Amino acid sequence: MIDHALLLAMTWSARTSRRIIELGLLVGLVGSVIVALSYGRRLMLFIGGLLVALGFGLAILAVHFGMDPFRQ
Repeated sequence: MIDHALLLAMTWSARTSRRIIELGLLVGLVGSVIVALSYGRRLMLFIGGLLVALGFGLAILAVHFGMDPFRQ
């Protein structure tokens, strides 16, 4: 049986991990700006919160399953 996490880790390079981390942090930044500017609107708070969670989830996924993104 193929371990999918191992297969995924073998296909990510350091550059790919770095790009996924950058994308995750950018999505988290956009989500936090939406939350900050939502003025209490529930839908905007919900969308911003989902974007923050998605962004940090991408960053955690890249750090956990990817290669060391900061190695040269």
